[in-house]
Amino acid sequence: MKKNPESFLSPKTNTEFDVTRAKIIIGDFLERFEEPCTANELREILTVNENVIGYFTYVDAYDQMLENKMIMLDENGNVRLTKEGKQLVPELLELSPEKLRDRALASARDYFREKKTERDTAVTLVEADNAFGARCECFDNGLTLMRVTLWYPQRELADFMRSLMNTDPVGLYCELFDRILRTTLDLVEFSAQTQMDEMLVRGVSSFLNDHSEQINECASNALDKGFEVTCKCHDEQLLMELDVFAPDQQQANFICRKLSQDKLIFSVVTRLVLQNLGK
Repeated sequence: MKKNPESFLSPKTNTEFDVTRAKIIIGDFLERFEEPCTANELREILTVNENVIGYFTYVDAYDQMLENKMIMLDENGNVRLTKEGKQLVPELLELSPEKLRDRALASARDYFREKKTERDTAVTLVEADNAFGARCECFDNGLTLMRVTLWYPQRELADFMRSLMNTDPVGLYCELFDRILRTTLDLVEFSAQTQMDEMLVRGVSSFLNDHSEQINECASNALDKGFEVTCKCHDEQLLMELDVFAPDQQQANFICRKLSQDKLIFSVVTRLVLQNLGK
């Protein structure tokens, strides 16, 4: 195929250089990034906060690349470089700084990481028997890896803890399992950023102190694949419900034993959530 570099360059406008550079960034990104991207995903990745390409510059560059057959949409709606586009990108890389092209890849990794977190986690506010719960769930291929609910008599405290869980649900899952698998866990100090947060932290801390003595009732149940270990922490009232996945009976028995003996698990989970203050 005869190469036509002029089709990759922009028409004579005030933004000629910016649009041409944007084309190179788009082409280089499509050539280097492993995951397929739809047109909407590509736009979000490369224009988010205008960190890589300004929105209107991107639109001009993308439309020109489609018109000049530098890119195409496949049967799944993913944007692909054409054969001519693949030939031209390496020759024109010097027109776009390497740091911008690398920033595009970093933006894509962040974008798909956030998408995976949204897909594999759920953080909700639940209500039952005049109590309010902050619930965090983590999933993997249809399996519930963890479901933890902290119960409070006040809706404000539960919603505050829900918002903190939502900051890093995957991190909460990892640190909670770190607690289960190890005897100790170093907790980072937390401090409120606003007067409202400080008031809510005091409320959670007071609730924690008032319910420092609790009973853990634990049991394991067989699933179609693996086992689910359930732990309920309570004194006069239900304080926390925790369900975690175990791949086999041996690990289920180990987790069940550890949770039943860990009288600080409710306190530890509460403090792990509070660590998200200020993140």
